[in-house]
Amino acid sequence: MDGRTDGWPVFKLEVCSAMRSSGNAHIRKQFSCKARCNSGKVTTLKCLECGSRPKHLTRIVGGNISQPGQFPWQVSLHFSSEHICGGSIITSRWIVTAAHCVFGFADPSLWVVHVGEIEQPVHGALSLAVAQIIHHARYHPKGLDYDVALVKLTKHLVFNGLVEPICLPNYGEEYDEGTMCWISGWGATEDKGETSVVLQSAMVPLLSTKTCNQPQVYQGFISPWMICAGYLGGGTDSCQGDSGGPLACEDSSLWKLVGTTSWGIGCAIRNKPGVYTRITQSLHWIRQQMEREDGPN
Repeated sequence: MDGRTDGWPVFKLEVCSAMRSSGNAHIRKQFSCKARCNSGKVTTLKCLECGSRPKHLTRIVGGNISQPGQFPWQVSLHFSSEHICGGSIITSRWIVTAAHCVFGFADPSLWVVHVGEIEQPVHGALSLAVAQIIHHARYHPKGLDYDVALVKLTKHLVFNGLVEPICLPNYGEEYDEGTMCWISGWGATEDKGETSVVLQSAMVPLLSTKTCNQPQVYQGFISPWMICAGYLGGGTDSCQGDSGGPLACEDSSLWKLVGTTSWGIGCAIRNKPGVYTRITQSLHWIRQQMEREDGPN
């Protein structure tokens, strides 16, 4: 399995797969109903302003170079001063990324998160130290499931239009096949190519699990933890260096994190669309980790 990360180790698997390491503010209530919370003390209801792009005022016709404020939740994860993966801001201290980006390299002191940037290398973007890295306990580099991780920042972000959180989807929320969503990142613009200097983005349609599991596509390897997006004819896809970045879908002017870039065979190949970690499947784990680390408010 070839990590969709830049300069990352190559893992072998029977399946030759490649990890892949766009108004007014809206208020969204994020909560979960359960018999007891992890702390055993109290369940809290948190209101989070998310999913808006207050400084994205223009639309570009043609081309795929992102504009400032177009994807304000997009971050760049740097390991030893090099861009390795993308990620998505979900609160002022938490970033969602892919587990394969950080597995085996979870020393927070070696990582830096860059926010509010468009170009690489970083010029004037805000850089933040990392306090903690948590990957899903069931993730294994020889597998494909549970490819989700959280990065906790040492300091709170200040949201300013160029830096904003994306909303998490609701529990059980479904997205129809053909729904157009956005992928973004500094990954390679061709398979095994160099990472991009500027933040690239593209629109791709969501694909159903049934479509993606067809014999000529991924032959039944797509699990409930995964969601596919892209064109069966190829041509538009995420690639190496895009891992951990967002698959973002707009729902009534509210942007939601539907997937996190995970894996695929090659890049933009016919019948091999991108595969993303399904965030609705990861919600319980994400909120459990944040509750455990942040404690009751």
